Amino acid sequence: MKNTELTNLLYTRISHDLSGSIGAIYNGTEMLVEDLSLSSDMFLVLQNSAQTLMNRLVFFRQTFGMPVTTADDTTAKYLKTLSVPVALSGCCVNALQRSLCMVLGDMLPKGGKIEVTENTLTASGVVLKEIEGLKGILEKGEKTDKPDLAPALYAHCLAAQDGKALLFSFGKKEIKIKISCV
Repeated sequence: MKNTELTNLLYTRISHDLSGSIGAIYNGTEMLVEDLSLSSDMFLVLQNSAQTLMNRLVFFRQTFGMPVTTADDTTAKYLKTLSVPVALSGCCVNALQRSLCMVLGDMLPKGGKIEVTENTLTASGVVLKEIEGLKGILEKGEKTDKPDLAPALYAHCLAAQDGKALLFSFGKKEIKIKISCV
């Protein structure tokens, strides 16, 4: 896959993830202009949407932008912006681990937990969502035209650049992604 195609997929995914919060902020400000007597609930919606937007932007910057080594990991804050509760155990130290957390977060439709160790990321939850084609993307870099899978393809590219391979396993109770040397 060409870099421009991957860039387009990532941009589409990021835009999708940001649009809900931006829409809430925009709609809230429109309502404020029309009726200044709105309750404090509207201000809480605006504040929460703005905080979600900021948490996602910082996470996307850390994950997809130029490498930043001095910033604190923002993965836990990003996972809290998802529509279901996903807890993080451990800390992501690089863009590869952060992008894999995005992949695993998408596989927990009812929420759950992601555990990060040096070379393994494990997701567990009440319900695990199997994603067609994900194994081939993570392990072999197979082409996709689905923006939802862009973080998986990005993770494969990052691993390959570092001379590493990703090994994906989907079980009844957990999903594992191991990062190993080639």
